[in-house]
Parts: sequence; structure tokens; C-alpha cells
Amino acid sequence: MKLILLAAGKSSRIYKKIKKNKCLLTINNKSLLRNIIDNAKSISLNDINIVTGFKASNIINELKNYKKINFIKNLKFASTDMVYSTILALKNSNDDVLISYTDIFFEKDLLKNFKKNKYKYITLPYIENWKEVWNFRKKNIYDDAETFIYKNDHFLKEIGNKITSNNLKNINGQFMGIIYIPKEFVKKILFFYDKHNFKKIQFTCFLNKLLKNKFKIYCKKYKKFWYEIDDNEDYENFHRFYNQYKKSN
Repeated sequence: MKLILLAAGKSSRIYKKIKKNKCLLTINNKSLLRNIIDNAKSISLNDINIVTGFKASNIINELKNYKKINFIKNLKFASTDMVYSTILALKNSNDDVLISYTDIFFEKDLLKNFKKNKYKYITLPYIENWKEVWNFRKKNIYDDAETFIYKNDHFLKEIGNKITSNNLKNINGQFMGIIYIPKEFVKKILFFYDKHNFKKIQFTCFLNKLLKNKFKIYCKKYKKFWYEIDDNEDYENFHRFYNQYKKSN
């Protein structure tokens, strides 16, 4: 399995405060990026590919002691998005692929699950306790959170739309910023992207467009710890939430 880590963006919401790439923020004594890489290497997931862009040298220097990491430069990072970065990394891929944002923290069990199991369809892990996470982060779900709704068979029905008081009861969880693509679907996704000539598109919006074009996307519940860092408040609250989770589990 091929691991693609998306680390090309500037992260404008937090950059003025931290003055470095968001994926290099320190969590549990190592950067977010190194947490993911170390977890991958601990389960012998060694095909690691990182898409860089903004201040790429910072990331390369952070990982200078790691062997066999493939860096892919998104030269258009200022005018493109994570979907474009993903497409760059998917080209010439002949294996199953796991794509991950790099401003998130999760446990290695997730990587182990996708490495061990052969999922037939594009698969999205999701968290069910998303309201708890959002409450702890002091985020307004009507401002930032997006819909994640699956059908009775756990195949995705809708993702990435605005949450309202009318659809809140239908939300099944939260997208984690992680996407699994079986090798049989890689060329289909590349073809779909090229055919529609997307200029700039959010990942959840892209997934919704795949749905509308008859791609089947399976939803897999993730039961352990997950956290996202959008802004400095999220960063400052991480350890309190992590410690609270460990005490209750």
C-alpha cells in the first residue's frame, strides 16, 4: 500500500501565529508529520510519499534522517488545492493508496487496518463522536462542520455540505481527512479529474462529485483517538483533550 501525505498548503489560519508549516507542529514530542510517518514505519508501511509546496525545504529538513521518502513538489500550491496535490501523487501509482491530511493526529491502528484489509471500494474512515470533538474545540458546527451521511449499507450518501438545524439529525459522523483508494480505482479517478478540468475544489466537494457520478464510497467507523488542528486554539487544546480521552479509555 502506498501512503500519500498532503503537506503543500500554507495553512493561512494559523501560519501568522506559528510561523512554520502546520504539519511541523509538535505533538507528544514530535511533529504531526513525524507521528504519521513513525506509525507507518512501525507497521512496515514504507512506501511513503509527501506532497510539498509552501516552504518545502522545512519539511525536507525535518525528515532528513528518514530513508526512502518520496517528495513530490506541487509547484502550483498557491493556486491549487489538496485534490490537485493528490492527483500529482496518484499518477503512475499501481498499488492501493491511503491519502492523509497532515494537520491531524490519529493512532496507528487506523494505518494497520487499511494495510491489513483489502477494501473493495473507495473507503472513508469516520469518527462517530464528532460532536464531542467539536464541543471541546469550541467550534460552532453550523459555521465549520460539514455533512457526513451514509445509507443503511454504510455507503456514503452525502458529504461536504453545510450543516443546518434541518439536517443535523441525519449526520452520522465526521470525515477524518483520510481516503483509501483501491488500485482498481486510481485510473478511474485520474480520468474523472482530467475530464472535468477542475480548477480548484475542496476534497469533500470532490468526493460528492464522485458520488454523483456513480462512484461507490464505503464508510468505515474509527473508534480511537482523532483530532484536527485548524487554528492555534486547537493546538493549545490538544493535550487537554488527549489526556481526557486516555483517562476515559
